[in-house]
Amino acid sequence: MRSPAAGGWRLQPRGSVGGSKLTKRIIHNIRIALLCAFVTLLVLRGTVGVNRRLVHIATFSNRAPPGVNKAADDIERILREIHADADADVTKPPATTATRHYDRGVAWSTANYSLGPRVTRWNARRRRWLHLNPGFPSRDARGRPRVLLVTASPPGPCDTGPAADHFLLKATKNKIDYCRLHGIELAAHDMLMRVDGALAGGGGWGKLLMLRRLMLAHPEVEWLWWVEHDALVTDMGFELPLARYEGVHLVVHGNHYLLFNLRSWAAVSTGSFLIRNCQWSLDLLDAWAVMAPRGRARRDAGELLTATLHGRPAALEADDQSALVHLLITEKERWMEKVYLENEYYLHGHWAGIVDKYEEVMEKHHPGYGDDRWPFVTQFVGCKPCIGGGGNSSEEYPVDRCARGMERAFNFADNQVLRLLGFQHESLASAEVRRVANRSADPLEAKEEALSFLKRPKDPVVQSHDVRKNRKRKRRGKRDSVLDRMLMRLGLRPES
Repeated sequence: MRSPAAGGWRLQPRGSVGGSKLTKRIIHNIRIALLCAFVTLLVLRGTVGVNRRLVHIATFSNRAPPGVNKAADDIERILREIHADADADVTKPPATTATRHYDRGVAWSTANYSLGPRVTRWNARRRRWLHLNPGFPSRDARGRPRVLLVTASPPGPCDTGPAADHFLLKATKNKIDYCRLHGIELAAHDMLMRVDGALAGGGGWGKLLMLRRLMLAHPEVEWLWWVEHDALVTDMGFELPLARYEGVHLVVHGNHYLLFNLRSWAAVSTGSFLIRNCQWSLDLLDAWAVMAPRGRARRDAGELLTATLHGRPAALEADDQSALVHLLITEKERWMEKVYLENEYYLHGHWAGIVDKYEEVMEKHHPGYGDDRWPFVTQFVGCKPCIGGGGNSSEEYPVDRCARGMERAFNFADNQVLRLLGFQHESLASAEVRRVANRSADPLEAKEEALSFLKRPKDPVVQSHDVRKNRKRKRRGKRDSVLDRMLMRLGLRPES
């Protein structure tokens, strides 16, 4: 071996043979990786494109050859099997007409029908109107958004007699009491509305036209709260949590699983819901009403809804609740971002599981919660007291049971109002009242006591059993070493 002095050890110059081979090998590997990625992208793009094209042709083209239709069905079947294997723990409805219909995203449309001339730029126009009319603020005296409760009754006497008319009168009185206690405005109507010769009323469709007209007529109103005529407010102390709905335009009582997994026609309820006064809501009402026209359009839409929504009765025309469920499923990307499915309190409560528990509720709980402890809204779904023969949808809700439940619900809510006067009903089944307190000795103090009863009590602070949360924090600036603790046990204070 030659020594350094003899020139035997020399540094390899840059660009030598060894470095050149290594660089060429790295470049070659990068080229191969890029080529593989490009080929993979082409294969995936071609596969997805063929899949979408076949499904599109099989769905919408009436001239597609039989082989193409079979290929599309095979693709759908394979995709369903893959999803079923991936979500084996989740219960899903069988692959019926509803699955095929909603997976393809086919929406219902009715040509040449709308609730009225299209309104555009409503948000900007409404803001300008509010600026020019300061006497009509969009917030009430407490600074809360202005709310308008909207309800409607039949235009004529009930077919079932004066007892049903009397219940509708008490239901309206119930809503007036709640609005008076909470500073909410009330709009009660008893008229049939026609649009382009088609009756929008019937099946609950009239509410869409009424809400649209009220939005345009009252730009000072921020929220419109629709409540059916057969629904009662049974928690007079509960206030709508409007602060929770910032950025939301539609609030309905519903369940996400029932809506998008089970696709149930009862996934949401339109007996009581909140809708914001804005352009988005006007567009929603127009899209919602495409199944409203009477005649063949409503009957055909009803057949589609029965075939595609789980649990919907047969031989039923299109109704507004099923139409909303259909719209939210087929156009989820367009609407659901501004929809709030509320289930933390009874924005809508079915009466059958509520009216027999009022005594237990009064004994154990307090107004102001709005949930199971003291239900907020109770609707008598299935009773239909104003329609001939009782209008009951099944034998499960006979006329006498409905009448008894209505009387109990009204008296339960009315007791909370009568408490301000010092009275209450003899029982929930009786219209007779008795005095329970003398409110004339000190009326202002009595009023405060009665109002405090309606307010939700503060929940007690639950002490956590987590050791980490109950552990005493170390004092900052103090030494807490092992030596310090030993000196403290011996009674010697460590130097500070």
